[in-house]
Amino acid sequence: MKRIQRRDKLKIYGDLLAILYAESNIDKIVLSRVQVKIGVPFDRLKSYISDLKELGLIVEGETFRLTDKGKQYLSEYEDVLDFMKRMGIAYN
Repeated sequence: MKRIQRRDKLKIYGDLLAILYAESNIDKIVLSRVQVKIGVPFDRLKSYISDLKELGLIVEGETFRLTDKGKQYLSEYEDVLDFMKRMGIAYN
């Protein structure tokens, strides 16, 4: 059985924001589909979503949307990942 490498919250938050942003063109985001894409148990996914709402990175209306702060976080997160890749530093 393939072992999944542990991720820290920074990585999980970045992955989750990227998925929510990519799904933003869909009228209703289905959390079970997000759960499969991010690879975490549903109860933990709900906890991460709650954390992101408390941090002001997403809002929940009819669906989940990134706030301007959330978009900024995602952009800077991707910049950091790109920088680490250019420096030859692996961050899984």
